[in-house]
Amino acid sequence: MLMQYQVKVLRDVENKVLNRRELILRIHHANTRTPTRAEVRELASSMFSAPQNLIVVRSLKTITGTNVTEAHVHIYRDEKTLEEVEPKHVKIRNFGKREEEKEEGKRAEKKGRK
Repeated sequence: MLMQYQVKVLRDVENKVLNRRELILRIHHANTRTPTRAEVRELASSMFSAPQNLIVVRSLKTITGTNVTEAHVHIYRDEKTLEEVEPKHVKIRNFGKREEEKEEGKRAEKKGRK
């Protein structure tokens, strides 16, 4: 369920080297709790017409004493680049353990072939 948020894009940079779009969003969430990473990914997906599996929320910081959160978001062009660039702990925070289990399975397959 997507709650009502007011979002302002503070920074929008195209990083061609890493094949991603880097955003800083300021999210106003009056009278509600801080949005979760999943809610921010869903929000970014609807705002920028990108699939949720290519969106990574790097950090969420709520400004002390306010209902304003700054979110650092990366939107990748392809899943391969996301897997290569993002650290393991960030992928776990965004997608959970199941993504890491898939990656471990791929590594095991490669070792088995050699």
